[in-house]
Amino acid sequence: MKRWGHSLRFELRKRPWVWPVILLLTIGLSVGFWQQRQARTQYLQDYTQRLDKQYAGNKQMGRAELISFKKSPTAYHQWYMDSLAINLSKKDQTTVLPGFGVRLYANIETMNNVLLNSMARTYSQFQYMRRQAITPMYPDSLDIETSTGDLDGLSTQDTQMVLRDNPHYYLQGWYYLWYLIRANSVILLFLIGILLTGRQWAKELANKKAHSDWLLLQGQRTLAQLGNQFSIIFYTFAQVVLLPLGLVTLGIGLGAGWGDLRYPVFSFSNPEGLGLAESFMPLGTYLLQAFGLIILLILFLTLLNMIFAQVLRNSWLTTIGLLLVLGITQVMPAIPNFPLTYFRVNETITGILQKAADSDALQPQSALLNLGWWCIGLLVIVLIPVISQQLQQLWRARMASHRHVQQS
Repeated sequence: MKRWGHSLRFELRKRPWVWPVILLLTIGLSVGFWQQRQARTQYLQDYTQRLDKQYAGNKQMGRAELISFKKSPTAYHQWYMDSLAINLSKKDQTTVLPGFGVRLYANIETMNNVLLNSMARTYSQFQYMRRQAITPMYPDSLDIETSTGDLDGLSTQDTQMVLRDNPHYYLQGWYYLWYLIRANSVILLFLIGILLTGRQWAKELANKKAHSDWLLLQGQRTLAQLGNQFSIIFYTFAQVVLLPLGLVTLGIGLGAGWGDLRYPVFSFSNPEGLGLAESFMPLGTYLLQAFGLIILLILFLTLLNMIFAQVLRNSWLTTIGLLLVLGITQVMPAIPNFPLTYFRVNETITGILQKAADSDALQPQSALLNLGWWCIGLLVIVLIPVISQQLQQLWRARMASHRHVQQS
């Protein structure tokens, strides 16, 4: 055990370039936060100009939008929620509060009928946040989900306008981490992890048995060598994927606040067994399941790395093979029980893939369990050469003992 620990520490010291890469990735991921912050500032300035133009003079129709916006985020949220209630026939309209404004369109017969699902979803989430005393993101916007066909009835021009008028800015720690997962930033981190680890085990095997035999002479068995390489690859992957996400979240959380882990995240669920329906889950549950899936994906890539290395025995081919696998995950359709499907983390956790494929095998809990079984299967494949070697050694020992008995 001491020899294994010494060997592992020796191998880890040979990777001084990992920490600079982690630093660069952390800086790169944090750039998006500052871009969003600047984008929100610009959006609010443009929105102010649109409001001043819309309600110039003594125009009273809908003037509550301007008044509430200039008063406070809390007042604006109340105006937005009341306007949604009017569109959903939960409240009567008035001259000052007609139910539409610069960002909530007046053409009820066309535009808003298409957006009623988004309005109902957003209103439901606002009610939940009010009960839980959760501060919504500012400025308030419709929760538009393309997976439910929210914008299918709109022209391209109208779709662009709706998306422009309903931005979401993730400007606190937990919210920005949520944004990074939604934006599939994990795939970029996986790609860097592959580039850093693709040559690790394959390079050792490319040296044929020279290095392995030397380690055997030092008292490190083949299984220990395999465990050593597995630990290095998995640890490097974990560093490259998890540390930048954690450091960015920590920095933003300390500087701009953490947000609320009870914040509602859109999802599909089947609580009564009557088919998938729209729902939402707390952000904390979303992040917990997402990171459980990410860790299993790191384990999957680590084991796949070792299998490719054992089969190809070429560091460049191993790296290229892993990159091809990662690329396939982004273009292939959702296939139940197939591990490459789960690389779309956000869609897996929220049930969007389950809805698209109409398969319970793609619900989050089933995906985590299924990927775990795939990892066990890959681990068995990785261990086959060691098991085979052990069986051969036992067979030779038995045959030698048998010959010794016969000679006696």
